[in-house]
Amino acid sequence: MSPQTADAVTDEHVRTARIGEIDAIRGVSLFGITIVNTIGVTNMPVPTGEHQRGVGYWIYELLLHQRFFPIFSLLFGLSFGIILRNARKKKRHPRVMLLFRLLFLLPFGLAHQVLQPNEILRMYSVIGIFVMLPLSFLPAGGVLALGIAGTAAAVALKGGALLIPGLLLIGLAMESKIDWLLKLPTKCIFLGLGVFGTTAGALDAWQWSSGASEYSVLAAAAGVATAASYMIAMVLVMRTRVRPVAFKIALVGRMGLTNYLGASVLIVVINRYVQLEAVPAYNKAFAVGCCVFLIEATFSWIWLHYAQYGPLEWIWRALTWESSSLINVSRSKV
Repeated sequence: MSPQTADAVTDEHVRTARIGEIDAIRGVSLFGITIVNTIGVTNMPVPTGEHQRGVGYWIYELLLHQRFFPIFSLLFGLSFGIILRNARKKKRHPRVMLLFRLLFLLPFGLAHQVLQPNEILRMYSVIGIFVMLPLSFLPAGGVLALGIAGTAAAVALKGGALLIPGLLLIGLAMESKIDWLLKLPTKCIFLGLGVFGTTAGALDAWQWSSGASEYSVLAAAAGVATAASYMIAMVLVMRTRVRPVAFKIALVGRMGLTNYLGASVLIVVINRYVQLEAVPAYNKAFAVGCCVFLIEATFSWIWLHYAQYGPLEWIWRALTWESSSLINVSRSKV
């Protein structure tokens, strides 16, 4: 095998591994989001008094709440960058296709809002169109700088949905270096986990000891640091012997849109029997969230055994490519 051929095989392997790792991390983020949305969709009351905050409350606040949606948001920006790169090879006007993709995401978000008022697909659509798409013309370094600045500003403003623009831009900028990042030596990944893990642990401990509100600067900073730790830890897991198990979770991530929306439907159905809106019951909410995720995981494994895309992913893809193709055909006739 020639050196050129070997390099090509290595690059192809990295790209395949990259897709698996991205989907696996997305699958893990969906697990956390499903549990968090179980509490949000059912309107389960949150304890207000300090004496009412038990172990379940702090598990939720320190390990789950605002810890997984940053991952989901960053990966949306990363996927946007990957799709843009691939579209450049197939389309004369790749950003037109991306515009349609973002536009068709909006109806999914509006429909989901009926069940989950705090859903984020609408914001992905709007921010993607008016922020991410125009800034995709900038060099990756400029996009990354804006993303970091935006995320820092959002943390200073107590986080929440304000984190989305910056995280989307960081993900978009990461696309140009994702192959390099996945080639980093394991010891470098361990170092990154040590830095972010220690920071997250210190911030989480501070949030717990101070009793800080979930809507505070401290909670926002802890959430971002913990999310980064989860992502790095998942990359390490993908380099161990449990990699085949991680790829099972990746199947859930491949159907991210279907599973994100479908989880809310399942939560509403199950809640008719458990009635989480009555009193704070974190153990019960965690159980419901885990059951919903297992149902989705099973469905994903079966569905993707026979199909290449999830059902909603196929619809979204078909609408995107067909609409942009019609635009390209009409322009070519002018």
